[in-house]
This record gives sequence, structure tokens and C-alpha cells, in this order.
Amino acid sequence: MIVIVVIRVLSDTEFTEHELSTPTNNDGTADRCHLSGHPNPSAAPPEASGPLLTSRAVLILVTAVVVGGIVTVLTYLSAGNTAAAVLAGLMGTGASTPVLHTLIGR
Repeated sequence: MIVIVVIRVLSDTEFTEHELSTPTNNDGTADRCHLSGHPNPSAAPPEASGPLLTSRAVLILVTAVVVGGIVTVLTYLSAGNTAAAVLAGLMGTGASTPVLHTLIGR
């Protein structure tokens, strides 16, 4: 459930018509007041280039953390040592990330 919410939030990059258009004056030039108060259009802040992580990257990372958590629990149940279980879980997370990267297609 959490994975679906995270993927849904990161993939929602819809913009309205108003956000994508630049208001213009009667002569067709850009409205300087709209550009965040900057009289120079090149000094305007850069536009957003998209989500920080793709849905594929989120899926890979969340799955790797789940695998690491399973390894941690199983190691703790078998050895009874918390430090060893945490180290094994971190190793499981790290080792599963490149494997999942190759298994989950683009």
C-alpha cells in the first residue's frame, strides 16, 4: 500500500493550462510582472524538470528495503544477535539493489 502511494505521488506531474502559459501584453511581449518580479526574463527561476525519482527507481529501492528487512528478521531469529542481524539486512539491501535493477525492466 505504501509503495502504491509513493509511486502515485512521485508520478503526478500534471500541470494546468495556466501554469504552462506565459501571460502576454497586447503587443505580444511577455508580462514582466508575472516573472516572479524579475524585470529580466533570463533571471527567472528554472522550471521544474520532473520528479526526483522515477517510479521504477522507487519500486527498486522499496523492494530492496523489504528484502533487507526480511533478511534482518530471519538473521535475528536464527542468531539472536541484533548487530549481526542489522549488518546482514544492510548487506541484503545493498546486494539486492543491482539485482533488482537488472530484473525490473524499463
